[in-house]
Amino acid sequence: MQVTNELLAKYVGGQMEVQNRGEGYVYRGEVRTVIVDTDELQVKFVWLAKGEGYPPDRWVKADQPDYAASLSIYHASDIGDGRLCFSSAIVGEQVVLFPPDGSKLDPAKVEGLDPG
Repeated sequence: MQVTNELLAKYVGGQMEVQNRGEGYVYRGEVRTVIVDTDELQVKFVWLAKGEGYPPDRWVKADQPDYAASLSIYHASDIGDGRLCFSSAIVGEQVVLFPPDGSKLDPAKVEGLDPG
């Protein structure tokens, strides 16, 4: 699947989830910008939360608001309902982009996140 900036533009205002079952982490945040630049997926967030526990039983504010991944080690696929998935067997990570009208983590449920 060819990943272009035109394709990624429809995810601005949606959310992205990053998880790694092997390492036991999951992050979720609202997408401010998402682009591909020199074969690298680059995402900036309005806010980012880290799940506590796996699967998460609560969400807390995460400090790192940016994400980048080399598309040379990720496989992109359309997984339905407007979702775009990037998975890497090399790092054991799965990344899902949700469109603005898709699945959402309510920011009011994220501990330490300023609701304003």
